[in-house]
Amino acid sequence: MISAGFALAGYLSLNVMLDSFGFNPQINHPDFEPNPEGFGVMDFLHFYIDIQGTLIWFFIIGGVMLIFSVLLGLPFYRLGSNPKSIEIKRRVSKPKAFAGDYLYIEVTARNKSVNQLPAIEIYDAIPEVFDLILGENFIVTQLNPRQTISYGYVVRIPIRGLFEIGPTKVIIRDRMGFYATEGEIRSKTEILVYPSYEDIKKLDMVGKKRQLGLLFGFHRTKLKGMGSDFWGIRKYQTGDPFKFIDWKAFSRSGKMMVREFESEENIRLVVLLDSSASMGAGLPRNTKLEYAIRSAVLMIHLAFEKKDLVGMCIFNDKIRNWVDLTSTRTRLFQFLEALAYAKPEGEADPEAAINYLLQRVKRSAYIVIISDLESHPDRLVKAVRRARAQKHNITVISPFGPWFEIVSQQLSPVEQMIGHAMVEKQLGERQNMFKMLRRYDSVSISVGPDDFLPTIMAQFNRMQRQG
Repeated sequence: MISAGFALAGYLSLNVMLDSFGFNPQINHPDFEPNPEGFGVMDFLHFYIDIQGTLIWFFIIGGVMLIFSVLLGLPFYRLGSNPKSIEIKRRVSKPKAFAGDYLYIEVTARNKSVNQLPAIEIYDAIPEVFDLILGENFIVTQLNPRQTISYGYVVRIPIRGLFEIGPTKVIIRDRMGFYATEGEIRSKTEILVYPSYEDIKKLDMVGKKRQLGLLFGFHRTKLKGMGSDFWGIRKYQTGDPFKFIDWKAFSRSGKMMVREFESEENIRLVVLLDSSASMGAGLPRNTKLEYAIRSAVLMIHLAFEKKDLVGMCIFNDKIRNWVDLTSTRTRLFQFLEALAYAKPEGEADPEAAINYLLQRVKRSAYIVIISDLESHPDRLVKAVRRARAQKHNITVISPFGPWFEIVSQQLSPVEQMIGHAMVEKQLGERQNMFKMLRRYDSVSISVGPDDFLPTIMAQFNRMQRQG
């Protein structure tokens, strides 16, 4: 139909052009005589007019045949163009990985029908944050009856989290490209990505136990009890074992005295991680939450290196995940998995998180709170007071929002002035809250992307020295 229309339009255009010159001869015109001196302009026009009828009929017949071929091919195309006849299988090199790892993905497509698919397109959906490193996540090919094909590609996973690969989109076209049928095969594969281990690898390059001991100090908390190091002498009390009576002191003073010794105990460390919506602010892939998670991984690793007890609580408006105190390194992946699932959502309720912790940690511990303090800071002060009453040591590491956002060079002078004023106001409010926290002998520090990890290292070192 389209071809016939073009032919008819060309014919009418030619006649209009000839009419505009006042000359519209017919085929085999009686006044037409060949020019004996050569093939002139009029000869060319008469020759063109002779063949135009043939060309018009050629295009008309071709167009009609094309229309009939399209109409007749439609039923046959529909019989074999069902996307459900395609079976998709996906295989990944590993279902769990660390941020920064590479992942090989292989897609297998099988034509279950007895019809040939002359043109088929297969698109395997991947998360936007994935980096396509090698190959393509789509293929354009043909499939014979019962035929199976495979293709693969490599991606890099830059950040931690729970991701889905899929679904797979299938487009089936006819041989001439006139028709297309699109379908979606809901075949999905979950990939759990742990937080990056790069910071720990860099730390391990310094050395293992000897170097770590020099850097951060293998330190033990002194605990009065049944140890080997002498602590002191006190008066005998009913129930004290006789083996600890100092008979020499009894002979000198005539009073029953008991010798006490000290034993060593590893410190107890609990990381409280705020995963509220405000912690998701910052530059892509470098939000406050991502830095907080990297810091938590580093502290947990250092605690395991020194055989300290370490636990973790991830919270926002409720407790999202709790990992009991442990010194067993084999449970490291339990911490990493909890951190992998952390999402910035909801508001933070630090008071509820600390109350939850106090019910489970009865003995004194070092509690490190990593939070931007943008939700209910007054509740945090109340909770810190309660924790200090139970002999816990509190350290607040607080990522300061403006330091994680757009750098000042990308702002206009007016925007910079407004931004500086807002930052000064927020810093003033933050300093007032820090003063309230210091009343209860807690340590409070504001951090940015550059000093986040060094601050964590320094505070861990301080805890080790204090025991």
